[in-house]
Amino acid sequence: MRFKSITRFLAIALLTACWFSASASVSASIWDESFFPNTELINDRGETVRFFDDLIKDKIVVILFIYTTCPDVCPLETAQMVKVQDLLGDRMAGDGLDGDVHFYSITIDPDVDTPEVLADYKKRFGARWMHLTGDEEEIIDIRRRLGLYLEDQPGGAYNHNINLIMGNQRTGRWMTRSPFENTYVLADQIGNWLDGWTRVSDRDENYADAPALREMSEGEGLYRSRCATCHSLDGKDPENAIGPDLLGVTFLRDREWLINWIRAPNEMLANRDPLAMALFEQYNRVPMPNMRLNRHETFAILSYIEDVTREKAGMPRKDTAVAEVASNEIDIETESSVSQQAENGAAPQTAPEVVQDERDLNVAAVMNAWIREPHVSAPVNAAYMTIVNYGAEPLKLAEIRSEDYASVEIHEMVDEDGMRKMRKLDGVEIESHGVVILQPGGKHLMLRQPKRVMRSGDVVDMVLVFESGEEQLISVQVDTR
Repeated sequence: MRFKSITRFLAIALLTACWFSASASVSASIWDESFFPNTELINDRGETVRFFDDLIKDKIVVILFIYTTCPDVCPLETAQMVKVQDLLGDRMAGDGLDGDVHFYSITIDPDVDTPEVLADYKKRFGARWMHLTGDEEEIIDIRRRLGLYLEDQPGGAYNHNINLIMGNQRTGRWMTRSPFENTYVLADQIGNWLDGWTRVSDRDENYADAPALREMSEGEGLYRSRCATCHSLDGKDPENAIGPDLLGVTFLRDREWLINWIRAPNEMLANRDPLAMALFEQYNRVPMPNMRLNRHETFAILSYIEDVTREKAGMPRKDTAVAEVASNEIDIETESSVSQQAENGAAPQTAPEVVQDERDLNVAAVMNAWIREPHVSAPVNAAYMTIVNYGAEPLKLAEIRSEDYASVEIHEMVDEDGMRKMRKLDGVEIESHGVVILQPGGKHLMLRQPKRVMRSGDVVDMVLVFESGEEQLISVQVDTR
């Protein structure tokens, strides 16, 4: 998709929304087999189905057009719709689901997106709805009928309308929506509005009585619209997470690496950056999309993430440091002006030096670290985390120290003679570009003799000591998960 055409997209989306929404007041028979093509498509199981007879006739449907090599919006909209899928619960139809709401993703790049490729794609995202391919010209005809083909754009992957369409073929009620709408709003529209639900207020209400909305920072707005679809920010990786939890990431990663990763993840993957590749492999090989962010926007997001991290950890707020750097940074779109200024004899503008936190210079990346909240009198407890070695040499975690415990040991659970036993280890090996997960039921940290009562939300500092002699400080939150 070409972002410079966004105004055209919005204009077409508005006209399309009006056209399809008007159908609710017209006989549903207009939107039958005489309007919709009965094109043959092939689903992700290799089965041939017909667009009208098998996919939409008498059904509530949501239709997206995607392609699996899309570097930006397709991964986000698929991840977003997985959240809607989960909200709809037993209303969903699909793999092992018997509900009445049917999602479909149809590729706009059928030469690449075979049934096997589509099956792998949906598995990586946890999508349980049907993905389909077919003849490119026939798919374009479907898109035209649905108002989701851009006549003034080139064909192929660049002709990509960012909207989805939802409808009820039986009632003739259809509308286009952005897949980046609030997931609860989308689920309500799909599950209620399309099914004929209406609300009648049983009390007098006045907009003047509505609570005032709080002000949202630029960083929070960008985070919610660009990051929250794939990432959590509470210290917990949800099951089948598409991307890592970002709480504390500004303390655990080199800041310049973060900036480069957020701004051009596709380039870092193409260059096989070790940490980027490790994350790609760890999170179901779902690539981080390029969101076309400039440096100012990137700093705003990082500032927001750091503010949330500090608030949750009870640390003082870092009010201005990142924001001041962000406001003075040279935007990538204007960086070329520096050399032009020099040629004209003017002193070129330069970006201020970024003073990095001492924990930016890490031996390894530590993610999703947490300590199980113990009973107040428990003499031992456990901690878990994911450790990524993004260096060219193997690492060995040899020791862990914490002032909050008498000792911290590395243990693993093993099966011996039909019994589940715990065994102490003298360290943990982490291969070059490798990942080690300390988790319940496997390798973990055993925390002995706490020196204070630990409550959920408390933060414990730990020092990871590597066999090379290097040390790394991390902060780990106590949790009830």
